[in-house]
Amino acid sequence: MKRNLLILPVLLFIIACSSTKDVEGIKEIKAQKVADSTEYELVVFDPGFTSWFATNRKPKWYHSHSFYKNWNTIYVNEWNYRVTNMKYREPYDFQINYDPQEDYGLDVDWELYWWFKFMEDKYHIKLATFDSR
Repeated sequence: MKRNLLILPVLLFIIACSSTKDVEGIKEIKAQKVADSTEYELVVFDPGFTSWFATNRKPKWYHSHSFYKNWNTIYVNEWNYRVTNMKYREPYDFQINYDPQEDYGLDVDWELYWWFKFMEDKYHIKLATFDSR
């Protein structure tokens, strides 16, 4: 009986120590995944966008992520077409490299969608033949 009482704490100690090592390993894997992930950020140089965005945007959850991705694809295609077509001038100074297959995250897709809305509002242009609102 005394022998069993001595073996029990030793076994519990060994089990407790071995489970701690597994938890530490999981923490390291999670840290590596976070460090290896690519994060995207939308940088807008137009000073009026920040205030317009704060007053005109709808919450992220207002539409689905696929809604924002689909509309961004439409807007980017039209924008890049106008950049390469000599008939259009301002504000089409640069091409936008947007890959619809890439996952930029909800934040970037949401903000890019509203940047296109800002450009339509500021320059009184229509980038799509139909309205997304």
